[in-house]
Amino acid sequence: MKIRELLGMHYAINHRIDSKLEQIAELRSLAAKVTASPFSESHSKGTYSDRVGRTTARIMDLENEINDDIDRLVDVKIRINELVTSLDDEIQRIIIERHYILNESWEKISEKVGYSRRHITRLHDKAIETLEILCGEKTELCS
Repeated sequence: MKIRELLGMHYAINHRIDSKLEQIAELRSLAAKVTASPFSESHSKGTYSDRVGRTTARIMDLENEINDDIDRLVDVKIRINELVTSLDDEIQRIIIERHYILNESWEKISEKVGYSRRHITRLHDKAIETLEILCGEKTELCS
C-alpha cells in the first residue's frame, strides 16, 4: 500500500463514521416520533412495538459498525503518525497532519503556517515523496 492509499483510507473511514453518526441521529429522531395510534389500541400496540424494535435494532447495528470503524481508524492513525513523525521537517509534518488528519484546506494551513498556498503544496509534495520512501523502508506500516 502506498502512503496516499493509507491517507485516503483514513479519510474514508473518518467520513464513514460521520455518516453513520448522522444516520443514528436521524433514526433516534424518527423513533421519538413513533407513537401508538389512538384508534385501534390492540393493533397499534404491536405495530408501535415493532417499529420501535426495528429502529432500536438498526441503531444498535450502526453503533457496532461505528465501533468497528473506530478500531480501524485508530489503527490507521497510529500507522500514519509513526510515518509522519519520521519526517525531519516540522512544517512538512504539520502540513500532512493538518491536511489529512484534520481535513484542513490548503488555504487554512497556509494561514496557520505563514507560507503561501503554493509553497505549502510544494512542501506537501516533498513530504509525500519522503513518506513514500519511508513506506518502502517500513513495510509493516504501509501494508
